[in-house]
Amino acid sequence: MTMPPLVPSPTSARETGGDVEVPGVVRIAGDLPLTTVQRRFVEDWLGSPTELVDADAWLMLTRDDALQDGSYRLVIDETVRIEAAGEIGVLHALQTLRQFAGPEAFASAPAPRTAPVRLARAEIEDAPRFGFRGVHLDVARHFVPKAEVLRFIDIAAAHKLSALHLHLTEDQGWRMPIDAFPLLTEAASYRADSLAAWAPDGTAHYAGRPHGGFYTKQDLREIVAFAAERGVTVIPEIDVPGHSVAAISAYPRLGVGAPDVDVWTDWGVNDCILDPSDYTLDFFRTVLDEVMDVFPSPVIHIGGDEVPYRRWQESADVRQRATDVGLNSVEELHGWFLAQLVAHIEARGRRAGVWHEAVSAALPTSALVNAWSNADGVEACLGAGYDTIVSCCSHLYLDYRPSDSGDEPSACEPVLPMRTLYEFDAVTPGMRTAADQSGAQIAGIQAQLWTEWLDTQGIRDYHAYPRLAAFAELAWSEPGEYADFERRLRGGHLERLDSAGVDYRPLDGPLSRQLRPDIRALTGR
Repeated sequence: MTMPPLVPSPTSARETGGDVEVPGVVRIAGDLPLTTVQRRFVEDWLGSPTELVDADAWLMLTRDDALQDGSYRLVIDETVRIEAAGEIGVLHALQTLRQFAGPEAFASAPAPRTAPVRLARAEIEDAPRFGFRGVHLDVARHFVPKAEVLRFIDIAAAHKLSALHLHLTEDQGWRMPIDAFPLLTEAASYRADSLAAWAPDGTAHYAGRPHGGFYTKQDLREIVAFAAERGVTVIPEIDVPGHSVAAISAYPRLGVGAPDVDVWTDWGVNDCILDPSDYTLDFFRTVLDEVMDVFPSPVIHIGGDEVPYRRWQESADVRQRATDVGLNSVEELHGWFLAQLVAHIEARGRRAGVWHEAVSAALPTSALVNAWSNADGVEACLGAGYDTIVSCCSHLYLDYRPSDSGDEPSACEPVLPMRTLYEFDAVTPGMRTAADQSGAQIAGIQAQLWTEWLDTQGIRDYHAYPRLAAFAELAWSEPGEYADFERRLRGGHLERLDSAGVDYRPLDGPLSRQLRPDIRALTGR
Protein backbone atom coordinates (compact mmCIF):
# COMPACT_ATOMS: atom_id res chain seq x y z
CA MET A 1 0.00 0.00 0.00
CA THR A 2 1.32 3.45 -0.93
CA MET A 3 0.74 6.71 0.86
CA PRO A 4 -2.36 8.52 -0.44
CA PRO A 5 -2.12 11.95 -2.07
CA LEU A 6 -2.32 14.53 0.72
CA VAL A 7 -4.01 17.93 0.38
CA PRO A 8 -2.74 20.32 1.59
CA SER A 9 0.77 19.02 1.07
CA PRO A 10 2.60 18.43 4.38
CA THR A 11 5.98 19.90 5.22
CA SER A 12 7.56 16.46 4.95
CA ALA A 13 6.14 12.99 4.36
CA ARG A 14 8.02 9.71 4.13
CA GLU A 15 6.62 6.30 3.32
CA THR A 16 8.08 3.63 5.57
CA GLY A 17 6.71 0.61 3.71
CA GLY A 18 3.71 -1.63 4.13
CA ASP A 19 0.50 -0.90 5.95
CA VAL A 20 -1.31 -1.49 9.22
CA GLU A 21 -4.87 -2.59 9.91
CA VAL A 22 -7.03 -0.43 12.16
CA PRO A 23 -8.01 -2.64 15.13
CA GLY A 24 -11.58 -3.52 15.98
CA VAL A 25 -11.38 -1.12 18.93
CA VAL A 26 -9.13 1.94 18.75
CA ARG A 27 -7.57 2.33 22.20
CA ILE A 28 -6.59 5.96 22.87
CA ALA A 29 -4.19 7.32 25.49
CA GLY A 30 -1.98 10.34 26.06
CA ASP A 31 -1.85 13.79 27.59
CA LEU A 32 -3.85 15.54 24.85
CA PRO A 33 -7.43 14.40 25.48
CA LEU A 34 -10.07 14.40 22.78
CA THR A 35 -13.58 15.71 23.27
CA THR A 36 -16.51 13.36 22.83
CA VAL A 37 -17.19 14.82 19.38
CA GLN A 38 -13.55 14.44 18.35
CA ARG A 39 -13.57 10.79 19.46
CA ARG A 40 -16.56 10.35 17.18
CA PHE A 41 -14.48 11.74 14.31
CA VAL A 42 -11.92 9.00 14.92
CA GLU A 43 -14.64 6.35 15.04
CA ASP A 44 -16.33 7.60 11.86
CA TRP A 45 -13.12 8.03 9.88
CA LEU A 46 -11.37 4.83 10.94
CA GLY A 47 -14.47 2.65 11.12
CA SER A 48 -13.93 1.34 14.67
CA PRO A 49 -15.23 2.30 18.11
CA THR A 50 -12.81 3.96 20.53
CA GLU A 51 -11.86 3.37 24.13
CA LEU A 52 -9.84 5.61 26.46
CA VAL A 53 -7.09 3.68 28.24
CA ASP A 54 -4.07 4.33 30.43
CA ALA A 55 -1.72 1.92 28.67
CA ASP A 56 -1.36 -0.29 25.59
CA ALA A 57 -2.92 2.34 23.34
CA TRP A 58 -3.11 2.01 19.56
CA LEU A 59 -3.57 5.78 19.12
CA MET A 60 -1.19 7.77 21.32
CA LEU A 61 -1.54 11.56 21.68
CA THR A 62 1.54 13.24 23.14
CA ARG A 63 2.10 16.88 24.00
CA ASP A 64 5.29 18.47 22.64
CA ASP A 65 5.47 22.11 23.69
CA ALA A 66 8.43 22.67 21.38
CA LEU A 67 6.12 22.42 18.36
CA GLN A 68 4.48 25.59 17.06
CA ASP A 69 0.75 26.00 17.45
CA GLY A 70 -1.10 23.97 14.83
CA SER A 71 1.88 21.83 13.81
CA TYR A 72 2.14 18.09 14.43
CA ARG A 73 4.04 14.86 13.89
CA LEU A 74 2.16 11.78 12.72
CA VAL A 75 3.73 8.33 12.71
CA ILE A 76 1.75 5.40 11.32
CA ASP A 77 3.44 2.10 12.16
CA GLU A 78 2.14 -0.84 14.18
CA THR A 79 0.34 1.88 16.10
CA VAL A 80 -0.43 5.54 15.39
CA ARG A 81 1.40 8.29 17.27
CA ILE A 82 0.51 11.98 17.18
CA GLU A 83 2.66 14.68 18.74
CA ALA A 84 1.44 18.27 18.98
CA ALA A 85 1.56 21.32 21.22
CA GLY A 86 -2.20 21.31 21.76
CA GLU A 87 -5.67 20.49 20.52
CA ILE A 88 -5.39 22.30 17.18
CA GLY A 89 -2.30 20.35 16.20
CA VAL A 90 -4.04 17.09 17.11
CA LEU A 91 -7.03 18.03 14.96
CA HIS A 92 -4.73 18.77 12.01
CA ALA A 93 -3.04 15.40 12.48
CA LEU A 94 -6.41 13.65 12.60
CA GLN A 95 -7.46 15.37 9.36
CA THR A 96 -4.32 13.99 7.72
CA LEU A 97 -5.07 10.55 9.18
CA ARG A 98 -8.56 10.88 7.71
CA GLN A 99 -7.03 11.12 4.23
CA PHE A 100 -5.09 7.90 4.87
CA ALA A 101 -8.39 6.15 5.70
CA GLY A 102 -9.82 6.46 2.20
CA PRO A 103 -12.59 8.53 0.62
CA GLU A 104 -15.21 6.77 2.75
CA ALA A 105 -13.89 8.83 5.68
CA PHE A 106 -15.36 11.92 3.99
CA ALA A 107 -18.92 10.63 3.71
CA SER A 108 -21.48 12.79 5.48
CA ALA A 109 -22.99 9.71 7.14
CA PRO A 110 -20.51 6.89 7.83
CA ALA A 111 -21.64 3.53 6.52
CA PRO A 112 -20.38 0.21 7.89
CA ARG A 113 -17.08 -0.74 6.26
CA THR A 114 -17.06 -3.99 4.30
CA ALA A 115 -13.46 -4.62 5.39
CA PRO A 116 -11.16 -3.25 8.09
CA VAL A 117 -9.47 0.04 7.24
CA ARG A 118 -5.79 -0.27 6.34
CA LEU A 119 -3.38 2.65 6.62
CA ALA A 120 -0.15 3.07 4.68
CA ARG A 121 2.81 3.30 7.04
CA ALA A 122 4.38 6.74 6.99
CA GLU A 123 6.03 9.49 9.00
CA ILE A 124 4.81 13.05 8.61
CA GLU A 125 5.98 16.35 10.03
CA ASP A 126 3.78 19.30 9.25
CA ALA A 127 3.27 22.96 10.12
CA PRO A 128 1.12 25.77 8.71
CA ARG A 129 2.61 28.50 6.54
CA PHE A 130 0.08 31.06 7.85
CA GLY A 131 -1.44 31.01 11.32
CA PHE A 132 -4.70 32.51 10.02
CA ARG A 133 -6.17 30.60 7.08
CA GLY A 134 -9.66 31.93 6.52
CA VAL A 135 -12.51 31.54 4.10
CA HIS A 136 -15.26 34.14 3.79
CA LEU A 137 -18.83 33.07 3.05
CA ASP A 138 -21.41 35.65 1.99
CA VAL A 139 -24.77 34.49 3.34
CA ALA A 140 -26.38 37.91 2.86
CA ARG A 141 -26.60 38.35 -0.94
CA HIS A 142 -28.04 34.84 -1.10
CA PHE A 143 -29.11 33.08 2.05
CA VAL A 144 -27.18 29.85 2.66
CA PRO A 145 -29.16 27.27 4.70
CA LYS A 146 -27.66 26.12 7.98
CA ALA A 147 -27.01 22.56 6.79
CA GLU A 148 -24.96 23.88 3.89
CA VAL A 149 -22.99 26.18 6.20
CA LEU A 150 -22.19 23.22 8.45
CA ARG A 151 -20.96 21.15 5.52
CA PHE A 152 -18.92 24.12 4.28
CA ILE A 153 -17.23 24.29 7.70
CA ASP A 154 -16.55 20.56 7.77
CA ILE A 155 -14.87 20.67 4.37
CA ALA A 156 -12.91 23.80 5.33
CA ALA A 157 -11.66 21.99 8.43
CA ALA A 158 -10.74 18.95 6.33
CA HIS A 159 -8.47 21.31 4.38
CA LYS A 160 -6.98 22.65 7.64
CA LEU A 161 -8.50 26.12 7.35
CA SER A 162 -8.75 27.96 10.65
CA ALA A 163 -11.54 30.53 10.27
CA LEU A 164 -14.93 31.12 8.66
CA HIS A 165 -15.67 34.80 8.07
CA LEU A 166 -19.49 34.89 8.01
CA HIS A 167 -20.85 37.90 6.10
CA LEU A 168 -24.25 38.34 7.77
CA THR A 169 -25.56 41.71 6.55
CA GLU A 170 -25.81 43.51 3.24
CA ASP A 171 -27.92 45.85 1.14
CA GLN A 172 -29.77 42.73 -0.01
CA GLY A 173 -30.57 41.10 3.33
CA TRP A 174 -29.99 40.84 7.09
CA ARG A 175 -29.49 37.29 8.38
CA MET A 176 -29.10 37.46 12.19
CA PRO A 177 -31.95 38.22 14.61
CA ILE A 178 -31.38 41.13 16.98
CA ASP A 179 -33.83 41.02 19.87
CA ALA A 180 -33.78 44.78 20.33
CA PHE A 181 -34.64 45.38 16.66
CA PRO A 182 -36.91 42.57 15.43
CA LEU A 183 -37.64 44.17 12.05
CA LEU A 184 -34.09 43.40 10.94
CA THR A 185 -35.18 39.83 10.32
CA GLU A 186 -38.97 40.18 10.22
CA ALA A 187 -38.71 42.60 7.29
CA ALA A 188 -35.10 43.15 6.19
CA SER A 189 -34.24 39.49 5.62
CA TYR A 190 -36.45 39.31 2.52
CA ARG A 191 -36.36 41.04 -0.86
CA ALA A 192 -38.77 41.09 -3.77
CA ASP A 193 -36.38 39.89 -6.49
CA SER A 194 -32.72 39.37 -7.40
CA LEU A 195 -30.59 40.48 -10.31
CA ALA A 196 -29.85 37.35 -12.38
CA ALA A 197 -27.58 38.64 -15.16
CA TRP A 198 -26.48 41.63 -17.18
CA ALA A 199 -27.03 41.44 -20.93
CA PRO A 200 -24.29 42.70 -23.28
CA ASP A 201 -26.33 45.85 -23.97
CA GLY A 202 -26.52 46.64 -20.25
CA THR A 203 -30.06 45.37 -19.74
CA ALA A 204 -30.65 43.95 -16.26
CA HIS A 205 -32.43 40.60 -16.07
CA TYR A 206 -34.06 39.51 -12.83
CA ALA A 207 -34.85 36.10 -11.36
CA GLY A 208 -38.54 36.89 -11.05
CA ARG A 209 -38.93 35.48 -7.56
CA PRO A 210 -38.51 36.72 -3.98
CA HIS A 211 -35.58 35.65 -1.84
CA GLY A 212 -34.88 35.59 1.86
CA GLY A 213 -34.11 33.78 5.06
CA PHE A 214 -32.31 34.17 8.36
CA TYR A 215 -30.74 32.09 11.10
CA THR A 216 -32.06 31.86 14.62
CA LYS A 217 -29.61 32.64 17.40
CA GLN A 218 -29.65 28.94 18.24
CA ASP A 219 -28.71 28.16 14.63
CA LEU A 220 -25.75 30.50 14.92
CA ARG A 221 -24.65 29.05 18.25
CA GLU A 222 -24.80 25.59 16.67
CA ILE A 223 -22.66 26.81 13.77
CA VAL A 224 -20.12 28.25 16.22
CA ALA A 225 -19.97 25.04 18.27
CA PHE A 226 -19.79 22.81 15.19
CA ALA A 227 -16.87 24.87 13.89
CA ALA A 228 -15.05 24.95 17.23
CA GLU A 229 -15.05 21.14 17.48
CA ARG A 230 -13.21 21.16 14.14
CA GLY A 231 -10.71 23.87 15.04
CA VAL A 232 -12.46 26.61 13.07
CA THR A 233 -13.29 30.05 14.49
CA VAL A 234 -16.42 31.79 13.15
CA ILE A 235 -15.91 35.53 12.65
CA PRO A 236 -19.21 37.41 12.22
CA GLU A 237 -19.47 40.52 10.05
CA ILE A 238 -21.98 43.35 10.43
CA ASP A 239 -21.14 45.64 7.51
CA VAL A 240 -21.33 49.42 8.15
CA PRO A 241 -21.67 52.29 7.26
CA GLY A 242 -22.17 51.25 3.62
CA HIS A 243 -23.91 48.10 2.39
CA SER A 244 -26.69 48.86 4.89
CA VAL A 245 -29.82 49.28 2.77
CA ALA A 246 -31.52 46.26 4.36
CA ALA A 247 -31.15 47.73 7.86
CA ILE A 248 -32.27 51.17 6.66
CA SER A 249 -35.35 49.65 4.99
CA ALA A 250 -36.44 48.30 8.38
CA TYR A 251 -35.41 51.34 10.45
CA PRO A 252 -35.38 54.38 8.11
CA ARG A 253 -33.99 56.70 10.79
CA LEU A 254 -30.66 54.91 10.32
CA GLY A 255 -30.28 56.42 6.85
CA VAL A 256 -29.41 59.96 5.85
CA GLY A 257 -32.73 61.82 5.73
CA ALA A 258 -34.68 58.73 6.89
CA PRO A 259 -35.26 57.43 3.34
CA ASP A 260 -38.14 55.13 2.44
CA VAL A 261 -36.26 52.30 0.72
CA ASP A 262 -36.77 48.60 0.07
CA VAL A 263 -34.26 45.81 0.54
CA TRP A 264 -32.13 46.12 -2.57
CA THR A 265 -32.60 43.72 -5.49
CA ASP A 266 -29.46 44.72 -7.43
CA TRP A 267 -25.75 44.08 -6.82
CA GLY A 268 -22.88 46.51 -6.53
CA VAL A 269 -22.66 49.69 -4.44
CA ASN A 270 -25.79 51.53 -3.29
CA ASP A 271 -25.31 55.15 -2.21
CA CYS A 272 -27.95 54.85 0.53
CA ILE A 273 -25.69 54.67 3.59
CA LEU A 274 -25.98 55.12 7.33
CA ASP A 275 -26.43 58.49 8.98
CA PRO A 276 -23.40 58.89 11.32
CA SER A 277 -25.66 60.07 14.14
CA ASP A 278 -25.70 59.19 17.82
CA TYR A 279 -28.90 57.24 17.18
CA THR A 280 -27.16 55.10 14.55
CA LEU A 281 -24.11 54.53 16.73
CA ASP A 282 -26.24 53.48 19.70
CA PHE A 283 -28.27 51.21 17.42
CA PHE A 284 -25.18 49.37 16.21
CA ARG A 285 -23.59 49.23 19.65
CA THR A 286 -26.68 47.30 20.69
CA VAL A 287 -26.45 45.12 17.59
CA LEU A 288 -22.80 44.35 18.29
CA ASP A 289 -23.53 43.48 21.91
CA GLU A 290 -26.00 40.84 20.75
CA VAL A 291 -23.55 39.61 18.11
CA MET A 292 -20.81 39.24 20.73
CA ASP A 293 -23.20 37.33 22.97
CA VAL A 294 -23.58 34.67 20.26
CA PHE A 295 -20.09 34.67 18.72
CA PRO A 296 -17.10 34.16 21.06
CA SER A 297 -14.66 34.98 18.25
CA PRO A 298 -11.77 37.24 19.30
CA VAL A 299 -12.45 39.28 16.13
CA ILE A 300 -15.76 40.98 15.31
CA HIS A 301 -15.85 42.36 11.77
CA ILE A 302 -17.62 45.65 11.01
CA GLY A 303 -16.99 45.93 7.27
CA GLY A 304 -16.27 49.50 6.26
CA ASP A 305 -15.90 48.79 2.54
CA GLU A 306 -17.31 50.60 -0.48
CA VAL A 307 -18.75 53.66 1.25
CA PRO A 308 -20.05 56.29 -1.22
CA TYR A 309 -20.10 59.80 0.25
CA ARG A 310 -22.64 61.61 -1.98
CA ARG A 311 -25.53 61.61 0.49
CA TRP A 312 -23.24 62.73 3.30
CA GLN A 313 -21.89 65.52 1.12
CA GLU A 314 -25.39 66.70 0.20
CA SER A 315 -26.76 66.63 3.76
CA ALA A 316 -26.51 69.80 5.84
CA ASP A 317 -27.04 67.70 8.98
CA VAL A 318 -24.16 65.39 8.14
CA ARG A 319 -21.88 68.30 7.26
CA GLN A 320 -22.71 69.82 10.64
CA ARG A 321 -22.06 66.48 12.30
CA ALA A 322 -18.55 66.43 10.84
CA THR A 323 -17.92 69.92 12.18
CA ASP A 324 -19.33 69.08 15.60
CA VAL A 325 -16.98 66.12 16.08
CA GLY A 326 -13.96 68.13 14.94
CA LEU A 327 -13.50 66.82 11.42
CA ASN A 328 -12.50 68.76 8.34
CA SER A 329 -14.79 66.95 5.89
CA VAL A 330 -17.69 64.53 5.73
CA GLU A 331 -15.37 61.97 4.15
CA GLU A 332 -13.49 61.77 7.45
CA LEU A 333 -16.71 60.56 9.09
CA HIS A 334 -16.06 57.17 7.52
CA GLY A 335 -13.07 56.40 9.74
CA TRP A 336 -14.51 58.32 12.69
CA PHE A 337 -17.78 56.35 12.65
CA LEU A 338 -15.95 53.03 12.53
CA ALA A 339 -13.57 54.13 15.27
CA GLN A 340 -16.52 54.61 17.64
CA LEU A 341 -17.57 51.00 17.06
CA VAL A 342 -13.98 49.75 17.30
CA ALA A 343 -13.80 51.34 20.77
CA HIS A 344 -17.05 49.63 21.74
CA ILE A 345 -15.77 46.23 20.58
CA GLU A 346 -12.42 46.67 22.31
CA ALA A 347 -14.10 47.73 25.56
CA ARG A 348 -15.62 44.25 25.59
CA GLY A 349 -12.29 42.51 25.15
CA ARG A 350 -12.55 41.82 21.44
CA ARG A 351 -10.76 43.07 18.35
CA ALA A 352 -12.42 44.77 15.40
CA GLY A 353 -11.96 43.59 11.84
CA VAL A 354 -12.45 45.85 8.81
CA TRP A 355 -11.97 45.86 5.05
CA HIS A 356 -9.10 47.95 3.75
CA GLU A 357 -11.18 51.00 2.74
CA ALA A 358 -11.72 51.66 6.45
CA VAL A 359 -8.06 52.52 6.98
CA SER A 360 -7.70 56.19 7.87
CA ALA A 361 -6.07 58.49 10.39
CA ALA A 362 -9.12 58.03 12.62
CA LEU A 363 -9.09 54.22 12.69
CA PRO A 364 -7.02 52.71 15.52
CA THR A 365 -4.14 50.54 14.33
CA SER A 366 -5.42 47.85 16.69
CA ALA A 367 -8.01 46.97 14.03
CA LEU A 368 -7.35 43.88 11.91
CA VAL A 369 -7.60 44.62 8.18
CA ASN A 370 -8.68 42.43 5.27
CA ALA A 371 -7.04 43.96 2.19
CA TRP A 372 -9.05 42.80 -0.80
CA SER A 373 -7.67 45.05 -3.54
CA ASN A 374 -4.16 43.94 -4.60
CA ALA A 375 -0.62 43.55 -3.31
CA ASP A 376 -0.15 47.32 -3.25
CA GLY A 377 -3.22 47.60 -1.05
CA VAL A 378 -1.82 45.02 1.36
CA GLU A 379 1.46 46.94 1.48
CA ALA A 380 -0.36 50.21 2.17
CA CYS A 381 -2.26 48.73 5.12
CA LEU A 382 0.88 47.15 6.55
CA GLY A 383 2.81 50.36 6.03
CA ALA A 384 0.15 52.27 7.95
CA GLY A 385 0.71 49.95 10.91
CA TYR A 386 -2.27 47.58 10.61
CA ASP A 387 -2.00 43.82 10.96
CA THR A 388 -3.34 42.71 7.60
CA ILE A 389 -4.92 39.57 6.13
CA VAL A 390 -4.13 39.06 2.44
CA SER A 391 -7.55 38.83 0.76
CA CYS A 392 -6.79 40.02 -2.79
CA CYS A 393 -9.68 39.80 -5.24
CA SER A 394 -7.34 39.11 -8.17
CA HIS A 395 -6.42 35.67 -6.81
CA LEU A 396 -8.69 34.87 -3.86
CA TYR A 397 -12.29 35.55 -4.99
CA LEU A 398 -13.94 32.18 -5.50
CA ASP A 399 -17.08 33.71 -7.02
CA TYR A 400 -15.03 34.62 -10.11
CA ARG A 401 -15.58 32.23 -13.02
CA PRO A 402 -13.07 29.35 -13.14
CA SER A 403 -12.44 29.97 -16.87
CA ASP A 404 -13.46 32.34 -19.65
CA SER A 405 -15.46 29.61 -21.41
CA GLY A 406 -19.05 30.42 -22.25
CA ASP A 407 -19.97 27.13 -20.61
CA GLU A 408 -19.21 28.45 -17.13
CA PRO A 409 -22.60 28.47 -15.34
CA SER A 410 -22.35 31.88 -13.68
CA ALA A 411 -23.16 35.45 -14.60
CA CYS A 412 -20.06 36.69 -12.79
CA GLU A 413 -17.73 38.52 -15.17
CA PRO A 414 -14.13 38.24 -13.80
CA VAL A 415 -12.17 35.01 -14.28
CA LEU A 416 -9.91 33.18 -11.81
CA PRO A 417 -8.45 29.88 -13.06
CA MET A 418 -7.42 27.49 -10.30
CA ARG A 419 -3.80 27.57 -11.45
CA THR A 420 -3.72 31.36 -11.10
CA LEU A 421 -4.98 31.05 -7.53
CA TYR A 422 -2.52 28.27 -6.69
CA GLU A 423 0.48 30.21 -8.03
CA PHE A 424 -0.42 33.46 -6.25
CA ASP A 425 2.61 35.22 -4.74
CA ALA A 426 0.83 35.77 -1.45
CA VAL A 427 3.69 37.52 0.35
CA THR A 428 5.70 39.90 -1.82
CA PRO A 429 9.00 41.56 -0.89
CA GLY A 430 7.10 44.84 -0.69
CA MET A 431 4.74 43.38 1.91
CA ARG A 432 7.65 42.14 3.99
CA THR A 433 9.38 45.50 3.81
CA ALA A 434 6.22 47.38 4.80
CA ALA A 435 5.63 45.04 7.73
CA ASP A 436 9.25 45.26 8.91
CA GLN A 437 9.23 49.05 8.78
CA SER A 438 5.92 49.53 10.60
CA GLY A 439 6.01 46.58 12.97
CA ALA A 440 2.67 45.32 11.64
CA GLN A 441 2.10 41.64 10.90
CA ILE A 442 1.05 39.81 7.76
CA ALA A 443 -1.67 38.17 9.83
CA GLY A 444 -2.73 35.50 7.36
CA ILE A 445 -4.62 34.87 4.17
CA GLN A 446 -8.31 34.55 3.29
CA ALA A 447 -10.35 33.41 0.29
CA GLN A 448 -13.75 34.99 -0.37
CA LEU A 449 -16.93 33.36 -1.70
CA TRP A 450 -19.34 36.18 -2.50
CA THR A 451 -22.80 35.04 -3.58
CA GLU A 452 -24.31 37.73 -5.80
CA TRP A 453 -24.35 35.33 -8.74
CA LEU A 454 -24.31 32.09 -6.74
CA ASP A 455 -27.97 31.42 -6.02
CA THR A 456 -27.96 27.65 -5.36
CA GLN A 457 -25.89 25.15 -3.40
CA GLY A 458 -24.85 23.51 -6.66
CA ILE A 459 -23.40 26.69 -8.14
CA ARG A 460 -21.72 27.54 -4.84
CA ASP A 461 -20.12 24.07 -4.77
CA TYR A 462 -19.04 24.50 -8.37
CA HIS A 463 -17.28 27.78 -7.66
CA ALA A 464 -15.76 26.83 -4.32
CA TYR A 465 -14.34 23.42 -5.18
CA PRO A 466 -11.73 22.30 -5.95
CA ARG A 467 -10.36 25.86 -5.88
CA LEU A 468 -10.78 25.91 -2.09
CA ALA A 469 -8.35 22.97 -1.99
CA ALA A 470 -5.87 25.03 -4.01
CA PHE A 471 -6.34 27.92 -1.62
CA ALA A 472 -5.89 25.64 1.39
CA GLU A 473 -2.55 24.48 0.04
CA LEU A 474 -1.52 28.08 -0.65
CA ALA A 475 -2.40 28.93 2.95
CA TRP A 476 -0.90 25.86 4.63
CA SER A 477 2.07 24.73 2.53
CA GLU A 478 5.16 26.37 1.14
CA PRO A 479 4.82 27.17 -2.60
CA GLY A 480 4.72 24.03 -4.72
CA GLU A 481 4.26 22.95 -8.33
CA TYR A 482 0.77 23.17 -9.77
CA ALA A 483 1.27 19.98 -11.81
CA ASP A 484 1.92 18.04 -8.61
CA PHE A 485 -1.15 19.57 -6.96
CA GLU A 486 -3.33 18.61 -9.92
CA ARG A 487 -1.87 15.10 -9.85
CA ARG A 488 -2.95 14.77 -6.22
CA LEU A 489 -6.43 16.04 -7.04
CA ARG A 490 -6.86 13.49 -9.81
CA GLY A 491 -5.13 10.80 -7.78
CA GLY A 492 -7.59 10.77 -4.91
CA HIS A 493 -8.63 14.13 -3.53
CA LEU A 494 -11.52 14.64 -5.93
CA GLU A 495 -12.77 11.22 -4.88
CA ARG A 496 -12.89 12.54 -1.30
CA LEU A 497 -15.04 15.46 -2.47
CA ASP A 498 -17.28 12.99 -4.30
CA SER A 499 -17.72 11.04 -1.07
CA ALA A 500 -18.60 14.25 0.75
CA GLY A 501 -21.34 14.94 -1.80
CA VAL A 502 -19.70 18.05 -3.22
CA ASP A 503 -20.89 19.10 -6.68
CA TYR A 504 -17.45 20.47 -7.62
CA ARG A 505 -16.26 21.69 -11.00
CA PRO A 506 -14.43 18.90 -12.86
CA LEU A 507 -10.90 19.83 -13.85
CA ASP A 508 -11.80 19.59 -17.53
CA GLY A 509 -14.90 21.77 -17.33
CA PRO A 510 -18.55 21.54 -16.29
CA LEU A 511 -20.66 18.43 -16.62
CA SER A 512 -23.73 18.71 -18.83
CA ARG A 513 -26.01 18.88 -15.78
CA GLN A 514 -23.95 21.80 -14.43
CA LEU A 515 -24.50 23.98 -17.49
CA ARG A 516 -26.78 27.02 -17.27
CA PRO A 517 -27.99 27.74 -20.81
CA ASP A 518 -30.33 30.38 -19.38
CA ILE A 519 -27.38 32.34 -17.97
CA ARG A 520 -25.39 31.87 -21.15
CA ALA A 521 -28.27 33.24 -23.20
CA LEU A 522 -28.76 36.25 -20.92
CA THR A 523 -25.06 37.17 -20.83
CA GLY A 524 -24.51 36.54 -24.54
CA ARG A 525 -21.42 34.41 -23.97
